[in-house]
Amino acid sequence: MNKQNIYWQLYQDDPILKPGFPSPILADPSFLFPENCPDGLWHLFAHNIFGVQEFHSEDGIHWKKRKTVVWNAMRPFIFLDAGTYYLYYEKYKFLHVLMSWFPFRKWKSHIEVRTSKDLKSWSSPKTVIIPKFSFHKDSKYGESVSNPCLVKFGKKYRMYFSSSLVFIPDCGFCEPKHITVAEADSPLGPFSYFSDPIISPNEMDPFCNLGAGSIKVIEWKGRYLGFQNGIFWNPVRKESCSAILFLQSEDGINFDRINHTPILGPTGRGWKASHVYACDVKYSETEKIFILYFNARNKAHWTQGKEAIGLFVGKVEESKTSGTKSTKPVTKQKPTTKKKISKPKPKVKKSNRK
Repeated sequence: MNKQNIYWQLYQDDPILKPGFPSPILADPSFLFPENCPDGLWHLFAHNIFGVQEFHSEDGIHWKKRKTVVWNAMRPFIFLDAGTYYLYYEKYKFLHVLMSWFPFRKWKSHIEVRTSKDLKSWSSPKTVIIPKFSFHKDSKYGESVSNPCLVKFGKKYRMYFSSSLVFIPDCGFCEPKHITVAEADSPLGPFSYFSDPIISPNEMDPFCNLGAGSIKVIEWKGRYLGFQNGIFWNPVRKESCSAILFLQSEDGINFDRINHTPILGPTGRGWKASHVYACDVKYSETEKIFILYFNARNKAHWTQGKEAIGLFVGKVEESKTSGTKSTKPVTKQKPTTKKKISKPKPKVKKSNRK
């Protein structure tokens, strides 16, 4: 039988996308491979303090800003199904993201979607997820649903999203507390909510003791892989942190960690010194690699920190083994070097567009 080994490595030490003035952050990337885009280019969506921005690239490394797609929105996720692009995002009131950094301002958001056939013209927004249950809300900090991620399960569509809020004192702002799920027969809903979260913080969990953060889920080789950025208190550094945890599931609901420790975490210095946050992940069948774009923060507090986007690559290698069948890939992380690995550029074959 074949056993998959996944070797993770940063593409480069520096970010590939930095925030532009006057926003101190560029965060929560979501992307499309060029073979899935009408113009044959890579497309990436991310947010700054004003809204969701769109970028495009010829190689997935060097990006140019195209336009602001949605104002007063954050944490986008792009999904392609049957020739239609669905852009999901967390929507908030005008300037609410700036006001939320000040005490006694309660947050309130919902998840919207816009559709497009060409990645140029977008439909009017449609609300698909609202804070409904008690674990979507916090009496002190507000009502929040965020970090959408849509996955097709047979004829159903499953929406993973973050809910509720937990205040992180050394950051001076709130982070998502739970991860939960809703299902629908269409990407546009209506969605039926699961009655309980699937991931919540646990004080005994060293990498998820403050908040569950967000999760991106993909189907791979008959199971579901999850990439979660847990929010946790680091007792050694005496500060909050966030790092990417690698999970797997047979049913897309009950997740176990493939690695006991994060596959990508803060370094204590540089542009990702403080927190490694949300990501988007896709597997390239052409290159046999996972492409993972993520954002990271250099300092915890909102008055000092800046966020930028980096690239993490997982190379899949198969080796023949004997004995009991393994249900999980073995993951290893190579030491980060300044030497670049092969550019993650799948060959563009327009006949493969979906």
